[in-house]
Amino acid sequence: MPYFAAFYDVIDEFVARRAAFRGEHLRRVSESYARGELVLAGALGDPADRALLIFHAQDKGVVESFIHNDPYVTSGLVKKWEIRPWNVVSGNEASASPAVPARPSEIARIWTARTTAGKWPLYRDHFSKKVLPELRGINGYLGATLYVRHVGADRDILVETYWRSLDAIHVFAGVDLESAVVADEAAAVLTDHGHRIRHYEIVLSDCGPAASAPTK
Repeated sequence: MPYFAAFYDVIDEFVARRAAFRGEHLRRVSESYARGELVLAGALGDPADRALLIFHAQDKGVVESFIHNDPYVTSGLVKKWEIRPWNVVSGNEASASPAVPARPSEIARIWTARTTAGKWPLYRDHFSKKVLPELRGINGYLGATLYVRHVGADRDILVETYWRSLDAIHVFAGVDLESAVVADEAAAVLTDHGHRIRHYEIVLSDCGPAASAPTK
């Protein structure tokens, strides 16, 4: 699959004027990255008059579609752009048999909440029937675990979701990765919930022998 380099020539006031369009631009960048199309992207410095985006896509049309819908372009912050095929001659992708890492770098996203014993089944059903189907549609989502702890008449909830990268999380959470995504339907059955999220890089995980033992 070929590589393409896209060059942006930006206006002189780019840094000052981009704030209004930056959120939507980053969302599209994250979605393209999660689909495996956009490999690298960023502004050039000294001076900050150009940007470079590297795509790994089936054809040039994928790159053109991204550019035509990029708010930096549609808002006039980019005065000229160009797409060039990029022939990789050095690096992992230049090899006929590139070495693939044994496992991806994974991120755990952790959120907590609280509800009553009576409303806990409602949240459990919401998570199972609404949240999980949405997550499964995001490229880079790896899995989830829902925990509950009984505290008198209340229920403490902990949710862990697992992701291939922070870029994949951007597709779900938007620009502010640490902002909790809580649907109105979920908030209605919770007595309290965290508004900020913690992210951890998964360094090591283990499975005890009983987990793989055959059942009788």
